[in-house]
Amino acid sequence: MERFNQSHEKNLELFAPTYVVREERDGAVRFRDASLTFHYVFVRGVFADVKELCAQPTNKFSFVIDRGSSDRYATIDDRRMLQFRNIAKVYKNCMPCYPIEEVDFEDGDLVEVVNGKFPGLIGRYVPKAKGKSGNIVLKVYDKLMTIAYDIKSTDVRVLEFSKNSTRPNDQIDAIVPHLLRALRLFDRGEEFPASLVGRISVFCGRMEVVKLDNRKMEAKLQALLYSACCLIGNTVAAERYLARFEKYKDSVTNEWTRGLIVLLFCVVDGDDRTMLVEEYNRLKTLNASSQLRRLIMSEYAHYLFPAEH
Repeated sequence: MERFNQSHEKNLELFAPTYVVREERDGAVRFRDASLTFHYVFVRGVFADVKELCAQPTNKFSFVIDRGSSDRYATIDDRRMLQFRNIAKVYKNCMPCYPIEEVDFEDGDLVEVVNGKFPGLIGRYVPKAKGKSGNIVLKVYDKLMTIAYDIKSTDVRVLEFSKNSTRPNDQIDAIVPHLLRALRLFDRGEEFPASLVGRISVFCGRMEVVKLDNRKMEAKLQALLYSACCLIGNTVAAERYLARFEKYKDSVTNEWTRGLIVLLFCVVDGDDRTMLVEEYNRLKTLNASSQLRRLIMSEYAHYLFPAEH
């Protein structure tokens, strides 16, 4: 498509949605991208340009015929295409497992080993000091006793998140830089790297079962979960978290928390960015004393003054 656009001075846009497939061969597990729509892809552009693309046999593109339409060729309007893109994003960002070195697991997470000498082993994750072995410890109950396995594995699949998270407040603040990074990619229409999707997905899964006794933190958490789900395309969960945020939003009194929420909501919802100006000017009067606060100011400047960044 890129070659055709360059050689013919066209501006066609290709959308070929994919999802991640887990394969096991000779005891080794690997992951590959598979087409979500089999051999069908979507091309957006002027009809004459698309017709020219299909007319060249070397390109191997051909129209899908819609025999029930007077237009003969199958077409999708931009509104429906946007809806489908959002659905496809969910499949694209659905990770079959997570790299151990890139995601923070917690004591009590129920996980399944997907590679190494014990693929398929299921047990409760036990944290251990960081070491060069790359091993993880699992407690596996076999009806008679609990056995601790110290095994080497690079990837595990989370079956159930622990309901006894010991660091919810720390994890809420820790995810913010990753959400802001994803927000930039989302704004540019770029794909997220697998490591970033993993961090966001695990955050959503873990925090969904965490119970907080602080309404202010609850409001912040629901706002972050809403934004995170919007970023990875899970609109069903996003609606649920937004409804929860509406319940707690009046508890947000911290100026920097409010500024962060305004920034996230404005970009993920595609709102008019003039609303960021007022918030940015208000935040400038405050003391950006922490690294996180300085990061929030930097992100505001990125969206308001793109020529300078």
